[in-house]
Amino acid sequence: MDFPNTSDPAVATLGKNTTNTLACPESKDSIFSKGLKIFWYFAIIGLSLLGNALVVWVVRRTARMRTVTNYFIVDVSLADLLTTLFNMLPTLFWIIQGVDIWYIGGTFGEALCKLFQFFQLVSISCSVLSMAAIAFDRFFAIFRPLKRTISFPRAKQIIVAIWLASIVFSCPNLYALRLEQIGGVVYCVEKWSPLFDEAKSPLAYTIALFIGLYALPLFIIAVIYTTVILRLWSRTTPGQNSITNRSNRERTNKKVLKMLITVVVVFAVCWLPLYVRMFLLFSFPVKYLCGLPYHMDFITLYLGHANSAVNPYIYVIFNENFRKGFKAVIMKQHPESERMSSTKIQTTPLQQERTTLLLKRLKKNGKSTTKTENDGHSAFVRDKDPELVIEEPSSSRH
Repeated sequence: MDFPNTSDPAVATLGKNTTNTLACPESKDSIFSKGLKIFWYFAIIGLSLLGNALVVWVVRRTARMRTVTNYFIVDVSLADLLTTLFNMLPTLFWIIQGVDIWYIGGTFGEALCKLFQFFQLVSISCSVLSMAAIAFDRFFAIFRPLKRTISFPRAKQIIVAIWLASIVFSCPNLYALRLEQIGGVVYCVEKWSPLFDEAKSPLAYTIALFIGLYALPLFIIAVIYTTVILRLWSRTTPGQNSITNRSNRERTNKKVLKMLITVVVVFAVCWLPLYVRMFLLFSFPVKYLCGLPYHMDFITLYLGHANSAVNPYIYVIFNENFRKGFKAVIMKQHPESERMSSTKIQTTPLQQERTTLLLKRLKKNGKSTTKTENDGHSAFVRDKDPELVIEEPSSSRH
């Protein structure tokens, strides 16, 4: 039995030849091992549903949380919710059943076979591309602090483009996936003929997905975040000789560094094992005719799914606004009731620094600073704090 063949979007999309499935020895879990797997899947499903739903809810209900960066974060959360519904739940079903057969046949069953895997890969693609968009947003916020490069209308256009690109990446599923009866049992398998080479297409698609949805986005994110970190670390702060300013700068830099490294490392660690598994299967089809060891298959699949459950809590760990928002919802309070109103805005040391720079430039150019001094933060917040999310008054968006 090849357990992840029908439940893992990437593996199902790139599935190996299932005509040999019945010749392979069937792997069986002990009751204890099966119980542990069911428990851990219930855990990440619950954490993912709760965390990602709260992220969407907090941003939607809290005016000052509706920033460009948060729009991309909501996009990631929606994609993670899709992963939970179209990936984790079917996987849990197959763990409980102990077999990876397709229970629904006919035209309806084949439609589900195609659509389930299609939406699974769409959600993964959207999540990865949204993370890259967040990296670009952070880059422009640091290197072009006085100009909003990614405006709200542009952010919406980018989000639409992300979903369209994700659909394009996933479209081959609609052609290749189909139901096939093997030994009297119906399976949702992948067949590339007659339009494509049955032997070469799975590996070629694996490489395309690896480059487009893992290697290239990860490389771009790593380069951008490294550049941002170097810029923040070498930034000259006005009044830097002051011990207080120096301490605030170092504390801000450390918080940013921890957040950026965490986002990149968690993404890389969660998805790399699954791609390594796919390359092993398609590069050595004879050696791994029956797949990798059963428990190794489970671990690689579980780590990829766990990324969707971890993401919301990364935001909570590194951002006070999300912590307040989560707490307000859990305590059944309106988010605005816990001093999250846009009428009271607190700036970070780095925000204060940039506001000071802005005022100095205006004075140097002989321009009036009365309005800016009265609304200094509103002018400044267009450059979001290099934390994952910052506060932004709702009036600055319109």
